[in-house]
Amino acid sequence: MTSELYIGSAGDRARAWSYQRDFWPGMIGYLVVLAAVGFWGNLDGHSPWRYLWAVLPALPALWIVRAVWRHIGRIDDYQRLLLLRGLAGGFAAAMITAMVVGLLDIAGLFATLPIGGWIIFGAGMTGWVVAGQIRWRR
Repeated sequence: MTSELYIGSAGDRARAWSYQRDFWPGMIGYLVVLAAVGFWGNLDGHSPWRYLWAVLPALPALWIVRAVWRHIGRIDDYQRLLLLRGLAGGFAAAMITAMVVGLLDIAGLFATLPIGGWIIFGAGMTGWVVAGQIRWRR
């Protein structure tokens, strides 16, 4: 019963706030750059510049990686264990999905449906959330 009432110590809330301050600028930057790529990137054109435009959203995404890395360094051992177990679940889901997508690609499915990478990304993120929630509830 007390675990349902526990909302975290002042230190936990400060660490969570620090993570939010690190995470959201990267996420907002990612969304802004993604919108710019959508409007001006001409990704379906023939210019070699389209490859640069295509990878530009990865730059602000690196800021998000930095935020998660810093968060791992700030949290206590139990929170780190939960986070890393969730990440491990997401990694496992992404790898199994990558294998299945790769096999389906060999069979020719993704020649007509070029979204295999997004399926892998989505599986990894979903696996991270689901595994994290399962470990957190135990």
